[in-house]
Amino acid sequence: MQNWSNEMWLVAGIGFFIGFILAYVLISLTKGSVKKQTETAKELSQTKQELDTQKQLLEKHFAESADLFKTLAQDYQKIYRHLAKSSEQLLPDANNKSLFLQSFMNSEKSTAVEPEAPPKDYKEGSSGLLKN
Repeated sequence: MQNWSNEMWLVAGIGFFIGFILAYVLISLTKGSVKKQTETAKELSQTKQELDTQKQLLEKHFAESADLFKTLAQDYQKIYRHLAKSSEQLLPDANNKSLFLQSFMNSEKSTAVEPEAPPKDYKEGSSGLLKN
């Protein structure tokens, strides 16, 4: 390395000082935007956490509601069976009048409704539209 003169040291010192001042000004100008970015990132993570909590609460609510409706349906079936049996015992002369469905009364523990065959969306055979 060569020997530097006093003028070169002075120019390097002034350049370093000016660079330090420019860096300070640049950092102070961008500090607010960095602060805003960190605040925005913090708000975003907090919002995501609240959204996840809300989703979990909704899932829990609907699962519990479904269980309650299932219990309610089973209780209604028990009441229906009770009324049907009581009507047979208390009104023996009304057997020819079917107040309650016999098929429902006979199925003691059938809680699941069997789906019927889906309706056909086409007619059996061709309709003749494309026949020559």
